[in-house]
Amino acid sequence: MRNISNSLAFRLFCLLLFVSAVVFISLTTVIIRANRQFAMEEISLAGKRTNELLLRALSLHRNMLFNNLKEVEQTIDLLGREPGIEGIRIYGRKGSIIFSTVPGEIGQKVDVKAEQCIVCHSGEKPIEFIPEANRSRIFTSPGGHRVLGSLKSIRNESACAAPGCHLPASEQKVLGVLDSQFDLAQLDDKILATRNLMILYSIGAILVIEFFAGLFILRMVHRRVIKLAEGPLEVKKGNLDFSIKVDGNDEISDLAESFNSMVSSLKKAEAENIALSKKMVQVAKMASMGELASTVAHEINNPLGGILTYAKLISRQTAASAMTEEEKQKISGYADAAISEIKRCGNIVKNLLRFSRSSESVMEKIDMHNLIEKSLAITNHHFEINGISTTIRLEAVDPNFVGNANQVVQVLIALFMNAVEAMPRGGALSVETADVPGQDCLRVSVCDNGRGEQIRSSIFEPFFTTKENSHSAGLGLSVVYGIMLRHQGKIEVESEPGRGTAFVLTFPRQLKPGGDKESIL
Repeated sequence: MRNISNSLAFRLFCLLLFVSAVVFISLTTVIIRANRQFAMEEISLAGKRTNELLLRALSLHRNMLFNNLKEVEQTIDLLGREPGIEGIRIYGRKGSIIFSTVPGEIGQKVDVKAEQCIVCHSGEKPIEFIPEANRSRIFTSPGGHRVLGSLKSIRNESACAAPGCHLPASEQKVLGVLDSQFDLAQLDDKILATRNLMILYSIGAILVIEFFAGLFILRMVHRRVIKLAEGPLEVKKGNLDFSIKVDGNDEISDLAESFNSMVSSLKKAEAENIALSKKMVQVAKMASMGELASTVAHEINNPLGGILTYAKLISRQTAASAMTEEEKQKISGYADAAISEIKRCGNIVKNLLRFSRSSESVMEKIDMHNLIEKSLAITNHHFEINGISTTIRLEAVDPNFVGNANQVVQVLIALFMNAVEAMPRGGALSVETADVPGQDCLRVSVCDNGRGEQIRSSIFEPFFTTKENSHSAGLGLSVVYGIMLRHQGKIEVESEPGRGTAFVLTFPRQLKPGGDKESIL
């Protein structure tokens, strides 16, 4: 069992998790920073507007014009009590605190290098107007929370230059600075809550995406790949009936279909190999039978020679004996009959020996009529015991052609024996020869009136036979087919149930260079 950490689905899931985490973390970080920056810009703008409001709308400007310092102090004190206001101060030109929400600070002088003063006093000479970018600042209060400070220059106006108040506007353009400080603790809490909520949403989104992605990978990748992996394992066990069932119309299903097709081909090849192995066993048996036939023929030939010698001796001694002429003729007739049958047996054994020998395929001029007579002599006993009559019509004008005599005899014997097996209850066999009109060829027809079989497509396959419990190995007709190819001939077969089978052999009288040509009709 493969470790889950090594599986393709797990690695794909981890890759998707990593990519999703990176994307969502980056996106969340950008959004949080943008939200924080936007909030700070808004609060800074709000501070600037508040300063303007203090100066213009809440009578600070008017009270200062009329030098109503008591009213100014009361207004600042009242505003300083509002929620979110950390403090309000008005600094004089030289850094002294003129007004403040903290009573103890009034009259104190602030160092010009302090964070609220350095904006204007960073150079040798104080600047007259505070730049827009420097009007807001953020610092940490003694209480530990952040504070937004917003500065607003209080400009000198001609209407304000009353006697004994301050210098005219031409000599002093800035009277002081309004410093409003706002508590950012509540804003920071909201920003923190928003950040946490964004992180929570991102984690939730990652989990949801990974959940459905995991289901998809599990169903569409992991389980299907496991099914694919089962195929080779089953084939390794020898189970060629196994097929992978993978739904879908993608690369994995195509791979499964290709695997099933490969297994089908392997199964077909295995069946062919098994059939070929059986055929090879039959070939080995036939080779052994050929050797056995040769041995038996030799063993039979020796006693036949002895019997023939004794039969001739009986005939001679009978002629020289003192028996009557009638007795001599009777015994001599018996001896002559025995001699004739012994010679016939000798010819059968001689032909069997010649047939069993593996002769070289030497092509020479041979007589077809002579070969037919030899073949009939070998198989005539089978015709007699099976009640088969033979009709011979040797009508070819020129029975000579170029071929191998032993192989042609083998063809004829195979066809004769096929006819015997097709007519187990007797019948008729006809053998005819004729010239082929318009061609330099010799035609031989072997016809029987047996059962006939509808097996034209398989009749020439090795070991094919239609006889149950047949004593034949089924090699005959396949051998016929091969011999006809070597003789550049043609074999035609017509087989109809109930009407018998006809084999027509066509031999060219002269062989053409260039090899065999396959022709079966």
